[in-house]
Amino acid sequence: MQGKTLEKTLEAKDVTLLRALLHLAIKGLRDEAKVDMILFVGVNGRIFDSIIPEILNAEEYYLLNTFKTNLYKICSQLKSKNMKISIESYGTGTLIISKVGDAAFLALMITREMDHEDLRKVVEATVKWSTIVNHIFQLRPLSGESIEEYPEEIKKEFHRLSRQLFVESFAHTKQYRKNHKILEYLKKELAGIVGVGMVEEVLTLSFNEIGTAPQYMTDDLWPIVVEKIASRVRELRGEMLAEEYYKKWLRDVERIIRSFV
Repeated sequence: MQGKTLEKTLEAKDVTLLRALLHLAIKGLRDEAKVDMILFVGVNGRIFDSIIPEILNAEEYYLLNTFKTNLYKICSQLKSKNMKISIESYGTGTLIISKVGDAAFLALMITREMDHEDLRKVVEATVKWSTIVNHIFQLRPLSGESIEEYPEEIKKEFHRLSRQLFVESFAHTKQYRKNHKILEYLKKELAGIVGVGMVEEVLTLSFNEIGTAPQYMTDDLWPIVVEKIASRVRELRGEMLAEEYYKKWLRDVERIIRSFV
């Protein structure tokens, strides 16, 4: 008898998960169409989400500025003329506008030169992902009767997105809970050594030295933070006490990390 496998997926049942799912869908379009920049925008001009590089080259800057300059006109066309898709080609690249339902649209900016075949593939991907984003934006379920109307290719994307949402949300939640538990343990330990009033100062200085915050910690960073904390204790309470607690904290932090595996 073959063993059964259980593949876990997740629906977007609150605002946080909805935003995460929409972003996953927009990234799906970016990856498939090889787009430089994407914005998900309401027909009122409000930007719901975007994927824009932190540093723009000259072509990207020109396209983004062109889009911003024409935003009011684009919104008017979508509302009054029922525009569904628009392709504008410039010397610096291509701007594609694709309507998403009645309330929003996707703006794609591509700086590479495209031939007819490349453009056809991009448009096909844009139409497909616009349908997916619209479905998600309407808060419709990603399985069952709600997706029966779609072709198999889109059904597979819904399943992949719900699976990806589960994996990413679960990993984030577990790491957050783990970090919170370690932080509370260290606070309690420090309070008995340096006093409650000094705990936040010691922790803040220690995290600042490695350039991160407790909620963004990874497992391999915790031993470094513990070493920084022990150095502060050494300055305040002496070598012997710091060394004793340093070893204890390392063991206990490693135990907490293992308990989450």
